[in-house]
Amino acid sequence: MKKTLIDLFEESVAKYGDNTFLLEKKTTQFEPTTYKEAHEQALAIGAGLAVMGIEPKERISILAEGCNDWIVSELGLLYAGCISVPLSIKLEEANDLYFRLWHAEVSTIFVSPTQIHKIRSIRERLPQLKTVIIYGDKVKPEQEGEISLAEVMEKGRAWLPEHKEEFLKISEMLAEKCEKSGVPYQIGVSHPCAQESLKRLESIKH
Repeated sequence: MKKTLIDLFEESVAKYGDNTFLLEKKTTQFEPTTYKEAHEQALAIGAGLAVMGIEPKERISILAEGCNDWIVSELGLLYAGCISVPLSIKLEEANDLYFRLWHAEVSTIFVSPTQIHKIRSIRERLPQLKTVIIYGDKVKPEQEGEISLAEVMEKGRAWLPEHKEEFLKISEMLAEKCEKSGVPYQIGVSHPCAQESLKRLESIKH
């Protein structure tokens, strides 16, 4: 079976778990996040989605600037078996953003504090958008269906210990089914450029 992003991430966690995976400048200095830490956060997010009743193959988007939360959210939704619908923060809510969310039937969106106003301004026109997950603590959940990322992760961490084995099977089973049917689920690493990049990464000593 072709490797997925989750397969590659799991392999990296096993090999380089205590090494730095992400760097983010939250105050005056860059703070590191290891592979193991990012793995735990991604699983907590994915499990939190499952606890909230978000089903595999549901469409989820992320509207945020580049940050650690963006990365672990992407991994988390893939662990939960969901489909990632890409967005750009350059999209304006009145036209392109609304159309993409509506046309893709996005049911859940992760959003940063600086982008939340776009979602709130069009939320009434998107009845299928049930859940809005807000990054950080600068903007508090106000509308129905809004929840902080911290609360999603808290739900996931509470649920995961007794359900981890079955949860981890979700993305694996979907990937197998989709490969047999020929319908893509996650990004398979089959493109020659991607394969070459992976070979180079494997040659780097962490």
